[in-house]
Amino acid sequence: MSCETIRNELVGFHFGVIDEAQRSAVEQHLVTCSACLGEYLSVKRDVELSAAIEERPRARVKSKLRAAMAQELGLVAGPPAWWQRPLAYGLAAAAVVVAMVTMQTVAKAEPTAPVGVMRTK
Repeated sequence: MSCETIRNELVGFHFGVIDEAQRSAVEQHLVTCSACLGEYLSVKRDVELSAAIEERPRARVKSKLRAAMAQELGLVAGPPAWWQRPLAYGLAAAAVVVAMVTMQTVAKAEPTAPVGVMRTK
Protein backbone atom coordinates (compact mmCIF):
# COMPACT_ATOMS: atom_id res chain seq x y z
CA MET A 1 0.00 0.00 0.00
CA SER A 2 1.11 3.55 -0.68
CA CYS A 3 1.59 6.17 2.01
CA GLU A 4 -1.39 8.14 0.66
CA THR A 5 -3.68 5.10 0.98
CA ILE A 6 -2.41 4.43 4.49
CA ARG A 7 -3.00 8.05 5.58
CA ASN A 8 -6.61 7.76 4.43
CA GLU A 9 -7.07 4.70 6.67
CA LEU A 10 -5.41 6.03 9.86
CA VAL A 11 -8.59 7.28 11.55
CA GLY A 12 -10.42 4.04 10.80
CA PHE A 13 -7.39 2.11 12.05
CA HIS A 14 -7.38 4.12 15.28
CA PHE A 15 -11.07 3.44 15.96
CA GLY A 16 -10.87 -0.18 14.74
CA VAL A 17 -13.53 0.13 12.05
CA ILE A 18 -11.55 -1.19 9.09
CA ASP A 19 -11.60 -4.85 8.10
CA GLU A 20 -8.83 -7.29 9.05
CA ALA A 21 -7.05 -7.26 5.70
CA GLN A 22 -6.76 -3.48 5.70
CA ARG A 23 -5.78 -3.48 9.38
CA SER A 24 -2.89 -5.88 8.86
CA ALA A 25 -1.73 -3.92 5.80
CA VAL A 26 -1.72 -0.68 7.81
CA GLU A 27 0.15 -2.35 10.70
CA GLN A 28 2.81 -3.71 8.35
CA HIS A 29 3.22 -0.35 6.66
CA LEU A 30 3.48 1.55 9.98
CA VAL A 31 6.31 -0.75 11.07
CA THR A 32 8.34 0.09 7.96
CA CYS A 33 7.42 3.78 7.32
CA SER A 34 8.40 6.33 9.99
CA ALA A 35 6.56 9.18 8.21
CA CYS A 36 3.22 7.32 8.34
CA LEU A 37 3.90 6.25 11.92
CA GLY A 38 4.44 9.90 12.86
CA GLU A 39 1.23 10.81 11.04
CA TYR A 40 -0.66 8.07 12.93
CA LEU A 41 0.68 9.29 16.27
CA SER A 42 -0.38 12.83 15.37
CA VAL A 43 -3.90 11.63 14.48
CA LYS A 44 -4.08 9.61 17.69
CA ARG A 45 -2.98 12.60 19.80
CA ASP A 46 -5.49 14.90 18.10
CA VAL A 47 -8.35 12.45 18.65
CA GLU A 48 -7.47 11.89 22.30
CA LEU A 49 -7.03 15.61 23.03
CA SER A 50 -10.28 16.54 21.34
CA ALA A 51 -12.12 13.89 23.38
CA ALA A 52 -10.61 15.22 26.60
CA ILE A 53 -11.68 18.85 26.08
CA GLU A 54 -15.06 18.16 24.54
CA GLU A 55 -17.76 20.43 25.91
CA ARG A 56 -21.18 18.96 26.45
CA PRO A 57 -24.24 21.09 25.74
CA ARG A 58 -26.58 21.83 28.62
CA ALA A 59 -29.59 19.56 28.98
CA ARG A 60 -32.06 22.31 28.05
CA VAL A 61 -30.14 23.21 24.90
CA LYS A 62 -29.85 19.55 23.96
CA SER A 63 -33.58 18.95 24.39
CA LYS A 64 -34.46 22.04 22.32
CA LEU A 65 -32.09 20.90 19.59
CA ARG A 66 -33.57 17.40 19.58
CA ALA A 67 -37.11 18.78 19.41
CA ALA A 68 -36.20 21.10 16.54
CA MET A 69 -34.51 18.29 14.63
CA ALA A 70 -37.44 15.93 15.20
CA GLN A 71 -39.85 18.59 13.93
CA GLU A 72 -37.62 19.35 10.95
CA LEU A 73 -37.41 15.67 10.04
CA GLY A 74 -41.17 15.28 10.40
CA LEU A 75 -40.97 12.86 13.32
CA VAL A 76 -43.32 15.01 15.42
CA ALA A 77 -45.96 17.45 14.34
CA GLY A 78 -45.37 21.09 15.06
CA PRO A 79 -48.06 23.53 16.04
CA PRO A 80 -50.66 23.67 13.28
CA ALA A 81 -51.18 26.86 11.34
CA TRP A 82 -54.48 28.70 11.76
CA TRP A 83 -55.76 27.50 8.42
CA GLN A 84 -55.17 23.85 9.36
CA ARG A 85 -58.02 23.98 11.89
CA PRO A 86 -60.91 25.63 10.02
CA LEU A 87 -63.61 23.79 11.98
CA ALA A 88 -62.34 24.98 15.36
CA TYR A 89 -62.06 28.57 14.21
CA GLY A 90 -65.42 28.36 12.45
CA LEU A 91 -67.13 27.14 15.63
CA ALA A 92 -65.45 29.84 17.69
CA ALA A 93 -66.59 32.52 15.23
CA ALA A 94 -70.15 31.10 15.27
CA ALA A 95 -70.20 31.21 19.07
CA VAL A 96 -69.13 34.86 19.02
CA VAL A 97 -71.86 35.72 16.49
CA VAL A 98 -74.52 33.89 18.55
CA ALA A 99 -73.41 35.73 21.68
CA MET A 100 -73.57 39.09 19.89
CA VAL A 101 -77.05 38.40 18.47
CA THR A 102 -78.29 37.25 21.88
CA MET A 103 -76.96 40.40 23.57
CA GLN A 104 -78.58 42.61 20.91
CA THR A 105 -81.90 40.80 21.36
CA VAL A 106 -81.80 41.09 25.14
CA ALA A 107 -80.80 44.75 24.99
CA LYS A 108 -83.72 45.66 22.66
CA ALA A 109 -86.35 43.64 24.57
CA GLU A 110 -88.96 45.39 26.72
CA PRO A 111 -87.97 45.28 30.37
CA THR A 112 -90.14 42.99 32.46
CA ALA A 113 -90.65 42.56 36.14
CA PRO A 114 -88.80 39.79 37.88
CA VAL A 115 -90.64 36.50 38.24
CA GLY A 116 -92.99 36.49 41.22
CA VAL A 117 -93.44 40.23 41.29
CA MET A 118 -96.79 41.46 40.08
CA ARG A 119 -97.32 44.64 38.23
CA THR A 120 -99.85 46.98 39.58
CA LYS A 121 -101.76 49.29 37.30
